[in-house]
Amino acid sequence: MSRKISVSLCSGKTAFEVNVFTKIDLKRAGNILKAKVITPQIIIFDLGEAEVSLYPTGRMLVKRVKNEDDALQVAEILLEMINQ
Repeated sequence: MSRKISVSLCSGKTAFEVNVFTKIDLKRAGNILKAKVITPQIIIFDLGEAEVSLYPTGRMLVKRVKNEDDALQVAEILLEMINQ
């Protein structure tokens, strides 16, 4: 499936900002993901070596990855997990 996704280095240069331009149901995602933090505004969890902060707007901050391609791969894996 083809979807619009943007990836850029965040302003603090500590993470990559990924936007999937689709709303995320955090309650549903929280039931699927093994999260460290779950609130109505954000879910924080580890996916492999990466740490991901997921927002209901479809925005993600992906930390502990080397480059944009790795951040994109994490986002695509996440989307597959929560959209099954």
